[in-house]
Amino acid sequence: MLCQDQCCTLFKYVVLLAQLIFLFRRRCMKIQISDTTSGLIHMIFASLSFSFMVTCVYLARVLDPSISSTIVSFFRVMVNLIILLIPAIFARDMRNLFGDGRPSLWFRGLFGSLALMLFFFAVQTVGIAESSFIQSSNGMFILLLCPLFLSEKFSFRSLFAIAGSLLGLYFLFDPHLNFANWEGKSVALAAGFFAALSSLMVARAGRSNTPECVVFYFCFVSFFIHLPYFFVYGFVLPSGKLMWLAMIGAGVFASIGQILITKAYQLAKAGIVTAVSYLGPVFSLVWSVLFFEQSFTERSLIGCFLILFCGTLLPFLKTKK
Repeated sequence: MLCQDQCCTLFKYVVLLAQLIFLFRRRCMKIQISDTTSGLIHMIFASLSFSFMVTCVYLARVLDPSISSTIVSFFRVMVNLIILLIPAIFARDMRNLFGDGRPSLWFRGLFGSLALMLFFFAVQTVGIAESSFIQSSNGMFILLLCPLFLSEKFSFRSLFAIAGSLLGLYFLFDPHLNFANWEGKSVALAAGFFAALSSLMVARAGRSNTPECVVFYFCFVSFFIHLPYFFVYGFVLPSGKLMWLAMIGAGVFASIGQILITKAYQLAKAGIVTAVSYLGPVFSLVWSVLFFEQSFTERSLIGCFLILFCGTLLPFLKTKK
């Protein structure tokens, strides 16, 4: 069965990713590397982990087309929360999860939750690769918002890269597509905006809080944001072992990615880390072809390339802080 093979392959990637992270952490303890280099490596692993998460989300849609993206995002949050709580309970260190309670922690939870729910809807509506590339426009939003939140200025040359990103979005949206695709892609773009705000809050909150604390606030706030949906539409448990595996896999990969990306933003500048994060959509493009045999139009590929190129170029056009 194809879906069973996909789940088994994803499980193997879970083990491989865990081994790579473990080896990286051990290596860092033996040699001295700069904070910037360490932050970029953390971001590479985070991008890989998040691409697996997106694959699990789409796999859940393949297994059960009627499943709501809100249900999937809720399970992803709950798995993430459990992974955080179990070690804290055994270590009797719950206080560390609550950190200093600064506003940026709560805003990180709010913006991150909105980005998550919108992005999962886009993945199930548009597909893995295109939704990932559109959502990755958050790099453009981050650059525009950095002066306001992080006091990091950018040069006017950056406007050319921003224009290139906008052109890439135009190719991905394609004016000739029907409204359903436009709706899903518009939601992916909105997810990118909220993801940018969330990343900036991570950069601020992470200055005085652990990665686990920052992720905990995201899960805590997200839990309550999901509740109104269930009061209105009800709550349905997933059925079937493969479905559970896909849902849990999304949560596990997300948990790994959340901790790694928070650490990355703590170690390196937001702009540079964002440039490396564009590996995520590339990984997603590979998995969409490898696991689901998805195809893309020439316009879509041109749009993906423009967003990738301009997104990685944006941080290196910055000149002042």
